[in-house]
Amino acid sequence: MIDVLLLGATGNLGSRLVPALLTHGLSVTCFVRSAGKLKGLLPPTVSDQITIREGDAKQSAAVKKAILESECDTVVSAAGVAAAAPWGKSDLPEIFKAVLQGIQEACVERQKPIRNLRLIKTSPPSTLIDWSMLCPLTMKAKSSDLSSPTKTKQGKLTANATTPPLWHNSRLRLIPLLGKPLTVARNANRYETTLEQNADFIAADLESFESKWSGCTVGVIDPSK
Repeated sequence: MIDVLLLGATGNLGSRLVPALLTHGLSVTCFVRSAGKLKGLLPPTVSDQITIREGDAKQSAAVKKAILESECDTVVSAAGVAAAAPWGKSDLPEIFKAVLQGIQEACVERQKPIRNLRLIKTSPPSTLIDWSMLCPLTMKAKSSDLSSPTKTKQGKLTANATTPPLWHNSRLRLIPLLGKPLTVARNANRYETTLEQNADFIAADLESFESKWSGCTVGVIDPSK
């Protein structure tokens, strides 16, 4: 069984990742600031199946300790909230810098690669980290149900590395200056997905130690749209 260390389990995506990971047969350890908050979110049938460790994801030493003590194979980070505007403030870069450093130090200490979903692509590369980055455009909740096994009824996501999947080009792109923004705007509403779909996509990818998305930024779309 693959052991997953999940950061940000009390958030919108993280709370849906917990039952999704369990549904796909993975062992889950949640690293959160408040164990009580997480237990209050999850049904007892779910919280009884996971291990909870308390700590601050902004502290690389705490992340490293959680990795080593949980003996995880994979780290999934859903912690932090991105800034709504380019000039806005967010703790996301600080969290991911600490997470990446914690993973690197843990890898060096135990000499075992770790799979990681990370954000900061410009960080120094490490041969010990097998990373991928999920890049959904807009995610909305389908349901407030956090039970396991999950009951998502929407279709599976279609994914593609580097470029958006199923992108629609049109003659609008030929318009000087405005062509590219208009093409993006025309496509944008097609890339709305649900939190549950993305949680299931991540969990399914973690069922194996090998991933087709290794070293890639990954875009997703609901093919029914």
